Amino acid sequence: MINRLALLAATGVMAAACASAPAPLAGPSAPEPGSPLIAAPTAPAFTPTLNLSATSSWLSDERLLPQYPILALVDGGGAVGAPAGFSTTCNPDNGAMTARLGKQPATRVGQSATYQMRVGDKAQMIEGRFEAAPRSSDADFVFKLDSPGLRSIAAADQVTFQSDQGDLQWAFVKDPAARVDARYIAALRNIGPAAESYLVYCNPK
Repeated sequence: MINRLALLAATGVMAAACASAPAPLAGPSAPEPGSPLIAAPTAPAFTPTLNLSATSSWLSDERLLPQYPILALVDGGGAVGAPAGFSTTCNPDNGAMTARLGKQPATRVGQSATYQMRVGDKAQMIEGRFEAAPRSSDADFVFKLDSPGLRSIAAADQVTFQSDQGDLQWAFVKDPAARVDARYIAALRNIGPAAESYLVYCNPK
């Protein structure tokens, strides 16, 4: 009988100890997907196919017939006869200007398209056609440009061209450090005075 009472007393002491000691805390569990504790995956930085923003500039030349006056983007020590992606020529007889946006797919030669040109915060649709590029295996997107349009480009901080397929192809920037997710990037360096000289050569009507 004494042994049974001792066993019951010991059991009571153990139960009281368990009740007074807090249960161990559960360790941290993995946060569920979508939890604010999980950092959202970051998109990889866009890498342009060609970035000439630090090395390119604009030149103009009066060029006599049979060549027309020209305003061209050149890279490094390049010349207007070998534009680095954009040029515009002028027929001085009637002042008509024709712009050529380079590095277009050669497979589109002969086709027509509508591109979007954004100058600063203003966008406009431009109709053009694809022609084989001189001295290159690429094509040019060829479209008409007028003097107000050229002057607005020269005064802008950024000019972009989006293709009819929705990709941002070209960006021309005044600040070489500007971030823009375009396939090709070039500078607007010196375009103001070069454009004014070109318009004098062109004498648009």
